[in-house]
Amino acid sequence: MNKIVIPKSIWERAKVYLQNDNCESFLFFFCGINKTLKSVTFLVRDFIRVQEKDIAVSDDYSTQVELNALLDITNRAHQENVAIVEAHNHPFSREHVTFSYTDHEGYKEFVPYILDYLKKPYGATVWSSESADGMMWTQSFTGCEEIHQIRILGKNITNYSTSSNREASKAKSNSLNRAHRQVLALGESGQEQIGRKSVALIGLGGIGSHVAQQLTYLGVRDFVLVDFDIIQTENLNRIVGAYPRDIGKSKVEIAARMIKSIAGNEKSRVVRLEKNLRHEDVLNHIKSCDVIFGCVDNDGARLILNELALAYMVPYFDSAFGIHAENRVIEEAGGRVILVLPDEPCLLCCKDIDISEASYFLASRKEQAFREERGYVSGAHVPSPSIISLDGIIASIAVTEFTALITGFREALQYSSYDFLKQQLNKRIVKKNTNCIHCNLAGFGDDSDIMRYAIQSNVENKIAVNSFAE
Repeated sequence: MNKIVIPKSIWERAKVYLQNDNCESFLFFFCGINKTLKSVTFLVRDFIRVQEKDIAVSDDYSTQVELNALLDITNRAHQENVAIVEAHNHPFSREHVTFSYTDHEGYKEFVPYILDYLKKPYGATVWSSESADGMMWTQSFTGCEEIHQIRILGKNITNYSTSSNREASKAKSNSLNRAHRQVLALGESGQEQIGRKSVALIGLGGIGSHVAQQLTYLGVRDFVLVDFDIIQTENLNRIVGAYPRDIGKSKVEIAARMIKSIAGNEKSRVVRLEKNLRHEDVLNHIKSCDVIFGCVDNDGARLILNELALAYMVPYFDSAFGIHAENRVIEEAGGRVILVLPDEPCLLCCKDIDISEASYFLASRKEQAFREERGYVSGAHVPSPSIISLDGIIASIAVTEFTALITGFREALQYSSYDFLKQQLNKRIVKKNTNCIHCNLAGFGDDSDIMRYAIQSNVENKIAVNSFAE
């Protein structure tokens, strides 16, 4: 599905012009690109508004941007190595805005030029106060494709289905009947939005297995599951869906089986990646999802997921817990859930990534052994205490914030902190660091070179896609 993702902070400025019935306005969004085998996503990083003096009005009252202004915009896009999405409004079009004959005629000349000059996909959108339409080109003017969705990404997600895709968006979720009690709280629209989201779930241990179970009960039916670990005896106290007979099986296999058992005959899709996060096909699958859940146990993985989420503008829920016990007496215990969004503080801003720990986990095994031998690292392979109820609480907080993000019953919280001993949940306020290296990559997409983290393995890893249909 081709789409445009616009951070809410940018949209709040742009909508003043695009959802305005007083006059026709022109904007040009500057975008990074997330290109997959099946779709293109434009990741909006900024925009330029065309000034009134640079808009020409023809005898038939149609409007177009003057050539000099177009050249200035395209030259800047070339200098900044970004793609362009043109946006203009049609006042008073209301619910069914679409491109005019004049619009199409103008694109015939401009699109081939811009594709050749920028060497990037080009998009065009038209807006009214209540609707939008979009189309895009990747290689030639004759290869026009629909833009299916425009997504406004903030602490709630707002989706605009384009006019050409609106009928498809009316399809009802198959799970409305079984989710009747949820629909009473979230509404049909909220439940349908949950059912349409694809979720990448990295780490299927104590927290991750809870998240997988709850998301499936909630109505999610499209999963990418990532974990290279297997079930061991000491896992059985906390991994939901695992039984003694499952010792030696992969955590991904157990989670996929649980999802299938909950979804039953409803159509579902589970991509099983029994691999390390640092494999190219894993990173490619993750960047194609609508939401990421990180339930990992090291800051190397967190560093990668934090950067990927920002670069590709994918909401990322990072969950963690800790228990400090002395002589088998719990001194401290708790956890937290952080939601990473382009407009909000990331894990680095929150100081929730230990760079030295991340460096250790991202190093080669030879380098790790060198550091351990010389005492630079301690406790890296020591099992941490774990209690299933704490795992479940942290998972429930994460899934609740996901529900808020998707359905809009309230704004999702950016940082939720839980004290296990006091049975107390707190909202933490963190300021965004304007100099943060990861935040400044927001919207860079494929130009962020996230694949530099990919490694090759001498061990053949398993990959499977299970599609469960009615």
